[in-house]
Amino acid sequence: MQNSSILSKLIMLLSMTIFSLNSYADGGEDKIFKRWFESKNNGISAVKFEQYNDLCGTCHFSFQPGLLPGLSWEKVMNNLDNHFGQTLKMTDVEARTMRRYLLDNSAGHVNDEISNQILQSLKYNPVPVRITKTPFFVYKHDQLQKKGRIHNIGQCDSCHEDARQGYYNKHEVRIPEQSQWHSNDVKFKM
Repeated sequence: MQNSSILSKLIMLLSMTIFSLNSYADGGEDKIFKRWFESKNNGISAVKFEQYNDLCGTCHFSFQPGLLPGLSWEKVMNNLDNHFGQTLKMTDVEARTMRRYLLDNSAGHVNDEISNQILQSLKYNPVPVRITKTPFFVYKHDQLQKKGRIHNIGQCDSCHEDARQGYYNKHEVRIPEQSQWHSNDVKFKM
């Protein structure tokens, strides 16, 4: 009796293996990868989760989760007592909800052009917790920082008018005049 049970499990496992091999043999593998690359968002997925906007966007620009990999968001969420010099007050439910949203939509979990470029730029470097410290971001903004043209590098929508929608087109950038825009213009409301 036990041998027939083992044999039936072995036959089921073998048939599942053959079925999965057939899906690759008929181009299934190519179809999967083709769908992934064809569905790529040219910018980055906009934040459509109002609770995230309400919790995070009241103090600073609501950064799209795809701007950092999941490990980075884990570090951020594990350090709510020192969120870049501030203490974040969240209920356990809010913290779990934000963590899940950030991880599910982080670079590597979404197929956005910018997210993919950020991941590629990281290679095997330590995981950054600041978007402005990713090699991709530094490369894209390096000349502006060297010329002193950017004072508050983390307020994306100051230069990228469509940043909230996930568009960071380099040809549609408006850099505010230095006299009108200073790093201390952003006030935290913690």
